[in-house]
Amino acid sequence: MLVEIVLFLLTIFLGLYFYITKHFGYFKANGFPEAPGTFPFGSEHMWDLMLRKSSFLSQFDDLVKKFPDEKCFGIYNFRVRDIVVKDLELAKMILIKEADHFIDRPAINLDGSQIESDKIVNYFLTQLKGEQWKKVRTVVSPVFTSGKLKMMVPHVQKCAENLDEMFAAAADSGDIMEAKEVFGKYSLDAIATSGFGIESNSFKDPNNVFRKTAMRMVGAEGSTLDVLKGVLVYVCPKLSQFLGLSIMPTGTAEFFTKIIRQTVEQRRETGKRRNDIIDFLLDEIKKIEDEEDKTETGVRKEDIDMELALISNALVFFFAGFDTSSLTLAIVIFSFMDKPEIQERARQEIEEVIGDSDTITADHLRDLKYLENVINEALRFYGLTNNTMRVCTKDYKIPDTEFTVTKGMLVNV
Repeated sequence: MLVEIVLFLLTIFLGLYFYITKHFGYFKANGFPEAPGTFPFGSEHMWDLMLRKSSFLSQFDDLVKKFPDEKCFGIYNFRVRDIVVKDLELAKMILIKEADHFIDRPAINLDGSQIESDKIVNYFLTQLKGEQWKKVRTVVSPVFTSGKLKMMVPHVQKCAENLDEMFAAAADSGDIMEAKEVFGKYSLDAIATSGFGIESNSFKDPNNVFRKTAMRMVGAEGSTLDVLKGVLVYVCPKLSQFLGLSIMPTGTAEFFTKIIRQTVEQRRETGKRRNDIIDFLLDEIKKIEDEEDKTETGVRKEDIDMELALISNALVFFFAGFDTSSLTLAIVIFSFMDKPEIQERARQEIEEVIGDSDTITADHLRDLKYLENVINEALRFYGLTNNTMRVCTKDYKIPDTEFTVTKGMLVNV
Protein backbone atom coordinates (compact mmCIF):
# COMPACT_ATOMS: atom_id res chain seq x y z
CA MET A 1 0.00 0.00 0.00
CA LEU A 2 2.84 2.37 0.88
CA VAL A 3 4.51 1.76 -2.46
CA GLU A 4 1.31 2.61 -4.33
CA ILE A 5 0.94 5.87 -2.36
CA VAL A 6 4.55 6.84 -3.06
CA LEU A 7 4.14 6.06 -6.77
CA PHE A 8 0.91 8.06 -6.89
CA LEU A 9 2.52 11.10 -5.27
CA LEU A 10 5.60 10.76 -7.48
CA THR A 11 3.38 10.67 -10.58
CA ILE A 12 1.58 13.84 -9.48
CA PHE A 13 4.89 15.58 -8.78
CA LEU A 14 6.39 14.60 -12.14
CA GLY A 15 3.23 15.69 -13.95
CA LEU A 16 3.28 19.05 -12.19
CA TYR A 17 7.01 19.42 -12.85
CA PHE A 18 6.55 18.79 -16.56
CA TYR A 19 3.50 21.06 -16.73
CA ILE A 20 5.35 24.02 -15.17
CA THR A 21 8.78 23.57 -16.77
CA LYS A 22 7.56 22.68 -20.26
CA HIS A 23 8.32 26.11 -21.72
CA PHE A 24 11.48 26.90 -19.74
CA GLY A 25 14.29 27.84 -22.13
CA TYR A 26 11.85 28.99 -24.83
CA PHE A 27 13.34 32.48 -25.20
CA LYS A 28 16.95 31.26 -25.25
CA ALA A 29 16.07 28.67 -27.90
CA ASN A 30 14.67 31.50 -30.03
CA GLY A 31 17.74 33.72 -29.66
CA PHE A 32 16.12 36.11 -27.18
CA PRO A 33 17.63 37.12 -23.81
CA GLU A 34 15.91 35.56 -20.83
CA ALA A 35 15.93 35.26 -17.06
CA PRO A 36 16.07 31.45 -16.68
CA GLY A 37 13.19 29.67 -14.98
CA THR A 38 13.46 27.06 -12.22
CA PHE A 39 10.79 24.85 -10.71
CA PRO A 40 8.29 25.73 -9.36
CA PHE A 41 8.06 29.54 -9.43
CA GLY A 42 9.93 30.40 -12.64
CA SER A 43 12.37 33.28 -13.00
CA GLU A 44 14.26 34.91 -10.15
CA HIS A 45 11.73 37.72 -9.62
CA MET A 46 8.94 35.22 -8.98
CA TRP A 47 11.00 33.42 -6.34
CA ASP A 48 11.57 36.74 -4.55
CA LEU A 49 7.88 37.61 -4.91
CA MET A 50 6.57 34.27 -3.65
CA LEU A 51 9.06 34.15 -0.76
CA ARG A 52 8.13 37.77 0.08
CA LYS A 53 11.64 39.10 -0.48
CA SER A 54 10.20 41.74 -2.79
CA SER A 55 6.84 43.40 -3.44
CA PHE A 56 4.77 43.61 -6.61
CA LEU A 57 6.05 47.17 -7.10
CA SER A 58 9.72 46.18 -6.88
CA GLN A 59 9.64 42.71 -8.44
CA PHE A 60 11.62 43.70 -11.55
CA ASP A 61 14.07 46.12 -9.90
CA ASP A 62 16.94 43.66 -9.47
CA LEU A 63 16.13 41.72 -12.62
CA VAL A 64 16.39 44.65 -15.05
CA LYS A 65 19.89 45.45 -13.73
CA LYS A 66 21.06 42.09 -15.05
CA PHE A 67 20.12 43.14 -18.60
CA PRO A 68 21.73 46.62 -18.83
CA ASP A 69 22.14 46.60 -22.61
CA GLU A 70 18.88 44.91 -23.59
CA LYS A 71 15.70 46.71 -24.68
CA CYS A 72 13.62 43.76 -23.52
CA PHE A 73 13.99 40.21 -22.23
CA GLY A 74 11.94 37.13 -21.41
CA ILE A 75 10.81 35.85 -18.01
CA TYR A 76 8.79 32.96 -16.62
CA ASN A 77 5.93 33.37 -14.15
CA PHE A 78 5.47 29.77 -13.09
CA ARG A 79 4.90 28.20 -16.56
CA VAL A 80 3.77 31.40 -18.30
CA ARG A 81 6.14 33.11 -20.77
CA ASP A 82 6.26 36.89 -20.44
CA ILE A 83 8.22 39.78 -21.93
CA VAL A 84 9.68 42.70 -19.95
CA VAL A 85 10.18 45.92 -21.94
CA LYS A 86 12.78 48.43 -20.68
CA ASP A 87 13.21 50.68 -23.69
CA LEU A 88 11.07 53.84 -23.83
CA GLU A 89 10.70 53.88 -27.61
CA LEU A 90 9.67 50.23 -27.72
CA ALA A 91 7.18 50.94 -24.91
CA LYS A 92 5.64 53.72 -27.02
CA MET A 93 5.38 51.35 -29.98
CA ILE A 94 3.56 48.72 -27.93
CA LEU A 95 1.22 51.04 -26.01
CA ILE A 96 0.52 53.63 -28.73
CA LYS A 97 1.63 53.09 -32.32
CA GLU A 98 1.15 49.30 -32.42
CA ALA A 99 -1.50 49.16 -29.71
CA ASP A 100 -3.84 47.16 -31.97
CA HIS A 101 -1.48 44.21 -31.37
CA PHE A 102 -1.86 44.53 -27.58
CA ILE A 103 -5.53 45.28 -26.94
CA ASP A 104 -6.29 43.05 -23.94
CA ARG A 105 -5.21 43.06 -20.32
CA PRO A 106 -4.15 39.86 -18.54
CA ALA A 107 -7.02 37.83 -17.12
CA ILE A 108 -7.49 34.55 -15.28
CA ASN A 109 -9.34 31.96 -17.32
CA LEU A 110 -12.61 31.45 -15.44
CA ASP A 111 -14.72 30.51 -18.47
CA GLY A 112 -17.08 27.66 -17.68
CA SER A 113 -16.86 28.03 -13.90
CA GLN A 114 -20.20 27.50 -12.15
CA ILE A 115 -19.08 29.21 -8.94
CA GLU A 116 -21.02 32.45 -8.46
CA SER A 117 -18.00 34.48 -7.35
CA ASP A 118 -16.06 33.37 -10.44
CA LYS A 119 -18.95 34.40 -12.70
CA ILE A 120 -18.89 37.83 -11.05
CA VAL A 121 -15.11 38.20 -11.45
CA ASN A 122 -15.35 37.06 -15.05
CA TYR A 123 -17.59 40.07 -15.75
CA PHE A 124 -15.05 42.58 -14.42
CA LEU A 125 -13.95 45.06 -17.10
CA THR A 126 -10.40 43.89 -16.42
CA GLN A 127 -11.42 40.32 -17.33
CA LEU A 128 -13.44 41.03 -20.47
CA LYS A 129 -11.97 41.13 -23.96
CA GLY A 130 -12.80 42.48 -27.39
CA GLU A 131 -16.43 43.28 -28.18
CA GLN A 132 -17.75 42.15 -24.81
CA TRP A 133 -15.39 44.61 -23.11
CA LYS A 134 -16.67 47.42 -25.34
CA LYS A 135 -20.30 46.60 -24.56
CA VAL A 136 -19.87 46.54 -20.79
CA ARG A 137 -17.69 49.64 -20.92
CA THR A 138 -20.57 51.40 -22.71
CA VAL A 139 -22.66 50.78 -19.59
CA VAL A 140 -19.97 51.75 -17.07
CA SER A 141 -18.32 54.82 -18.63
CA PRO A 142 -21.29 57.23 -18.25
CA VAL A 143 -21.34 56.49 -14.51
CA PHE A 144 -18.03 58.29 -14.02
CA THR A 145 -18.67 61.55 -15.86
CA SER A 146 -17.66 64.72 -13.99
CA GLY A 147 -21.30 65.69 -13.46
CA LYS A 148 -22.17 62.40 -11.76
CA LEU A 149 -19.00 62.35 -9.69
CA LYS A 150 -19.94 65.82 -8.40
CA MET A 151 -23.25 64.39 -7.19
CA MET A 152 -21.35 61.87 -5.03
CA VAL A 153 -19.26 64.51 -3.23
CA PRO A 154 -21.75 64.84 -0.30
CA HIS A 155 -21.32 61.14 0.48
CA VAL A 156 -17.54 61.46 0.62
CA GLN A 157 -17.91 64.69 2.64
CA LYS A 158 -19.54 62.76 5.49
CA CYS A 159 -16.59 60.35 5.58
CA ALA A 160 -14.17 63.30 5.58
CA GLU A 161 -15.97 64.73 8.62
CA ASN A 162 -15.41 61.42 10.44
CA LEU A 163 -11.74 61.60 9.46
CA ASP A 164 -11.54 65.18 10.75
CA GLU A 165 -13.00 64.12 14.11
CA MET A 166 -10.43 61.35 14.39
CA PHE A 167 -7.56 63.77 13.60
CA ALA A 168 -8.85 66.23 16.21
CA ALA A 169 -8.96 63.49 18.86
CA ALA A 170 -5.46 62.33 17.95
CA ALA A 171 -4.15 65.91 18.14
CA ASP A 172 -5.53 66.23 21.67
CA SER A 173 -4.18 62.88 22.83
CA GLY A 174 -0.86 63.01 20.97
CA ASP A 175 -1.42 59.61 19.36
CA ILE A 176 0.84 58.63 16.46
CA MET A 177 -1.09 57.27 13.48
CA GLU A 178 -0.08 55.07 10.56
CA ALA A 179 -1.11 56.95 7.41
CA LYS A 180 -1.93 53.92 5.25
CA GLU A 181 -4.22 52.45 7.91
CA VAL A 182 -5.97 55.78 8.57
CA PHE A 183 -6.61 56.53 4.92
CA GLY A 184 -7.55 52.91 4.30
CA LYS A 185 -10.46 53.32 6.72
CA TYR A 186 -11.41 56.62 5.13
CA SER A 187 -11.28 55.19 1.57
CA LEU A 188 -13.26 52.12 2.57
CA ASP A 189 -16.02 54.21 4.17
CA ALA A 190 -16.16 56.49 1.12
CA ILE A 191 -16.50 53.51 -1.21
CA ALA A 192 -19.08 51.86 1.05
CA THR A 193 -21.37 54.91 0.97
CA SER A 194 -20.85 56.05 -2.63
CA GLY A 195 -20.62 52.56 -4.14
CA PHE A 196 -22.81 50.30 -2.02
CA GLY A 197 -25.19 52.67 -0.24
CA ILE A 198 -23.82 51.69 3.18
CA GLU A 199 -22.91 54.35 5.74
CA SER A 200 -20.22 53.21 8.16
CA ASN A 201 -17.57 54.73 10.41
CA SER A 202 -14.50 52.51 10.46
CA PHE A 203 -12.71 54.88 12.85
CA LYS A 204 -15.22 54.17 15.61
CA ASP A 205 -16.01 50.59 14.57
CA PRO A 206 -12.94 49.13 12.80
CA ASN A 207 -14.29 45.59 13.16
CA ASN A 208 -17.58 46.16 11.36
CA VAL A 209 -18.53 43.28 9.09
CA PHE A 210 -18.26 45.33 5.89
CA ARG A 211 -14.66 46.33 6.62
CA LYS A 212 -13.59 42.88 7.83
CA THR A 213 -15.01 41.22 4.71
CA ALA A 214 -13.53 43.86 2.42
CA MET A 215 -10.08 43.44 3.96
CA ARG A 216 -10.32 39.68 3.42
CA MET A 217 -11.35 40.17 -0.19
CA VAL A 218 -8.31 42.32 -1.05
CA GLY A 219 -6.00 39.94 0.80
CA ALA A 220 -5.09 42.30 3.65
CA GLU A 221 -6.38 39.85 6.26
CA GLY A 222 -6.37 36.67 4.23
CA SER A 223 -4.95 33.35 5.42
CA THR A 224 -2.03 31.43 3.95
CA LEU A 225 -4.62 29.04 2.53
CA ASP A 226 -6.21 31.92 0.60
CA VAL A 227 -2.81 32.79 -0.88
CA LEU A 228 -2.10 29.19 -1.92
CA LYS A 229 -5.58 28.90 -3.41
CA GLY A 230 -5.02 32.10 -5.42
CA VAL A 231 -1.73 30.74 -6.78
CA LEU A 232 -3.39 27.46 -7.81
CA VAL A 233 -6.24 29.29 -9.57
CA TYR A 234 -3.68 31.41 -11.46
CA VAL A 235 -1.41 28.50 -12.45
CA CYS A 236 -4.04 25.78 -13.02
CA PRO A 237 -7.45 27.41 -13.58
CA LYS A 238 -9.11 24.30 -15.02
CA LEU A 239 -7.91 22.11 -12.15
CA SER A 240 -9.16 24.76 -9.71
CA GLN A 241 -12.60 24.70 -11.31
CA PHE A 242 -12.63 20.90 -11.08
CA LEU A 243 -11.79 21.16 -7.36
CA GLY A 244 -14.43 23.86 -6.85
CA LEU A 245 -11.91 26.54 -5.86
CA SER A 246 -12.75 30.21 -6.43
CA ILE A 247 -10.39 33.11 -7.12
CA MET A 248 -12.12 35.03 -4.30
CA PRO A 249 -11.71 34.19 -0.59
CA THR A 250 -14.68 32.08 0.48
CA GLY A 251 -17.82 34.09 1.18
CA THR A 252 -16.48 37.54 0.30
CA ALA A 253 -17.94 38.08 -3.17
CA GLU A 254 -21.18 36.47 -2.02
CA PHE A 255 -21.38 38.93 0.88
CA PHE A 256 -21.12 41.98 -1.38
CA THR A 257 -23.39 40.43 -4.00
CA LYS A 258 -26.13 40.00 -1.37
CA ILE A 259 -25.75 43.65 -0.31
CA ILE A 260 -25.96 44.91 -3.89
CA ARG A 261 -28.99 42.74 -4.75
CA GLN A 262 -30.85 43.88 -1.64
CA THR A 263 -30.01 47.51 -2.37
CA VAL A 264 -31.10 47.24 -6.01
CA GLU A 265 -34.38 45.56 -5.01
CA GLN A 266 -35.09 48.25 -2.43
CA ARG A 267 -34.32 51.10 -4.85
CA ARG A 268 -36.57 49.60 -7.53
CA GLU A 269 -39.44 49.05 -5.08
CA THR A 270 -39.29 52.42 -3.33
CA GLY A 271 -37.85 54.64 -6.07
CA LYS A 272 -35.47 56.07 -3.48
CA ARG A 273 -32.26 57.64 -4.85
CA ARG A 274 -28.92 58.43 -3.22
CA ASN A 275 -27.07 59.47 -6.39
CA ASP A 276 -24.43 56.80 -5.85
CA ILE A 277 -22.77 54.20 -8.09
CA ILE A 278 -25.68 51.77 -7.86
CA ASP A 279 -28.19 54.46 -8.86
CA PHE A 280 -26.11 55.51 -11.86
CA LEU A 281 -25.54 51.92 -13.00
CA LEU A 282 -29.28 51.29 -12.73
CA ASP A 283 -29.90 54.39 -14.84
CA GLU A 284 -27.62 53.12 -17.60
CA ILE A 285 -29.14 49.64 -17.54
CA LYS A 286 -32.62 51.13 -17.78
CA LYS A 287 -31.54 53.11 -20.85
CA ILE A 288 -30.35 49.95 -22.56
CA GLU A 289 -33.53 48.08 -21.63
CA ASP A 290 -35.49 50.94 -23.16
CA GLU A 291 -36.00 50.16 -26.86
CA GLU A 292 -35.74 53.81 -27.88
CA ASP A 293 -32.16 53.96 -26.65
CA LYS A 294 -30.77 51.03 -28.59
CA THR A 295 -29.63 53.17 -31.49
CA GLU A 296 -27.84 55.59 -29.15
CA THR A 297 -25.65 53.11 -27.27
CA GLY A 298 -25.46 50.35 -29.85
CA VAL A 299 -25.90 47.83 -27.02
CA ARG A 300 -28.98 45.64 -26.59
CA LYS A 301 -30.12 44.09 -23.34
CA GLU A 302 -29.57 40.64 -24.89
CA ASP A 303 -25.86 41.48 -25.26
CA ILE A 304 -25.18 41.73 -21.54
CA ASP A 305 -26.19 39.94 -18.35
CA MET A 306 -27.43 43.12 -16.69
CA GLU A 307 -27.41 41.84 -13.11
CA LEU A 308 -23.85 40.52 -13.45
CA ALA A 309 -22.74 43.77 -15.09
CA LEU A 310 -24.12 45.80 -12.18
CA ILE A 311 -22.72 43.59 -9.41
CA SER A 312 -19.33 43.08 -11.06
CA ASN A 313 -18.69 46.73 -11.76
CA ALA A 314 -19.79 47.86 -8.33
CA LEU A 315 -17.09 45.48 -7.06
CA VAL A 316 -14.60 46.81 -9.62
CA PHE A 317 -15.21 50.27 -8.16
CA PHE A 318 -14.18 48.85 -4.79
CA PHE A 319 -11.05 47.07 -6.09
CA ALA A 320 -9.93 50.01 -8.22
CA GLY A 321 -10.55 52.63 -5.55
CA PHE A 322 -9.66 51.16 -2.17
CA ASP A 323 -5.94 50.47 -2.07
CA THR A 324 -5.04 53.02 -4.74
CA SER A 325 -6.78 55.89 -2.93
CA SER A 326 -5.46 55.05 0.53
CA LEU A 327 -1.89 54.59 -0.71
CA THR A 328 -2.02 57.81 -2.74
CA LEU A 329 -3.15 59.79 0.30
CA ALA A 330 -0.42 58.17 2.41
CA ILE A 331 2.38 59.10 0.00
CA VAL A 332 1.06 62.66 -0.30
CA ILE A 333 1.25 62.95 3.50
CA PHE A 334 4.78 61.54 3.40
CA SER A 335 5.67 64.12 0.73
CA PHE A 336 4.34 66.90 2.96
CA MET A 337 6.47 65.67 5.86
CA ASP A 338 9.52 65.47 3.63
CA LYS A 339 8.95 68.95 2.14
CA PRO A 340 7.08 71.13 4.66
CA GLU A 341 7.31 74.18 2.40
CA ILE A 342 5.10 72.34 -0.13
CA GLN A 343 2.65 71.52 2.64
CA GLU A 344 2.48 75.19 3.66
CA ARG A 345 1.81 76.33 0.11
CA ALA A 346 -0.94 73.71 -0.28
CA ARG A 347 -2.45 74.83 3.05
CA GLN A 348 -2.50 78.45 1.87
CA GLU A 349 -4.32 77.46 -1.32
CA ILE A 350 -6.94 75.52 0.69
CA GLU A 351 -7.52 78.53 2.95
CA GLU A 352 -7.86 80.84 -0.06
CA VAL A 353 -10.24 78.56 -2.01
CA ILE A 354 -12.36 77.10 0.79
CA GLY A 355 -11.95 79.69 3.51
CA ASP A 356 -14.54 79.42 6.27
CA SER A 357 -17.01 77.37 4.22
CA ASP A 358 -18.60 74.57 6.24
CA THR A 359 -19.05 72.39 3.17
CA ILE A 360 -16.48 71.41 0.56
CA THR A 361 -18.05 71.30 -2.90
CA ALA A 362 -16.97 69.86 -6.23
CA ASP A 363 -16.28 73.43 -7.40
CA HIS A 364 -13.87 73.90 -4.50
CA LEU A 365 -12.03 70.73 -5.48
CA ARG A 366 -11.80 71.87 -9.09
CA ASP A 367 -10.15 75.14 -8.01
CA LEU A 368 -7.45 73.47 -5.90
CA LYS A 369 -4.98 73.46 -8.79
CA TYR A 370 -1.78 73.41 -6.74
CA LEU A 371 -2.99 70.57 -4.51
CA GLU A 372 -3.89 68.58 -7.62
CA ASN A 373 -0.37 69.15 -8.94
CA VAL A 374 1.07 67.97 -5.61
CA ILE A 375 -0.94 64.73 -5.80
CA ASN A 376 0.13 64.13 -9.41
CA GLU A 377 3.78 64.80 -8.58
CA ALA A 378 3.69 62.46 -5.59
CA LEU A 379 2.28 59.74 -7.83
CA ARG A 380 4.95 60.40 -10.45
CA PHE A 381 7.79 60.48 -7.96
CA TYR A 382 6.85 57.51 -5.78
CA GLY A 383 4.40 55.68 -8.04
CA LEU A 384 1.68 53.17 -7.24
CA THR A 385 2.81 50.80 -9.97
CA ASN A 386 5.83 50.50 -12.21
CA ASN A 387 4.37 48.03 -14.66
CA THR A 388 1.69 48.23 -17.35
CA MET A 389 0.63 44.81 -18.62
CA ARG A 390 -0.86 43.98 -22.00
CA VAL A 391 -1.69 40.71 -23.74
CA CYS A 392 -0.57 40.24 -27.33
CA THR A 393 -3.70 39.75 -29.45
CA LYS A 394 -1.90 39.18 -32.76
CA ASP A 395 1.71 38.21 -33.48
CA TYR A 396 4.15 41.12 -33.26
CA LYS A 397 7.77 41.11 -34.42
CA ILE A 398 9.93 43.23 -32.11
CA PRO A 399 11.79 45.84 -34.23
CA ASP A 400 15.52 45.21 -34.78
CA THR A 401 15.23 41.62 -33.54
CA GLU A 402 14.26 38.27 -35.00
CA PHE A 403 11.92 37.52 -32.13
CA THR A 404 8.14 37.48 -32.54
CA VAL A 405 5.81 38.00 -29.59
CA THR A 406 3.14 35.39 -30.20
CA LYS A 407 -0.59 35.78 -29.61
CA GLY A 408 -1.48 35.29 -25.96
CA MET A 409 1.92 36.27 -24.58
CA LEU A 410 1.97 38.86 -21.79
CA VAL A 411 4.08 42.01 -22.12
CA ASN A 412 5.22 44.02 -19.08
CA VAL A 413 6.03 47.63 -19.95
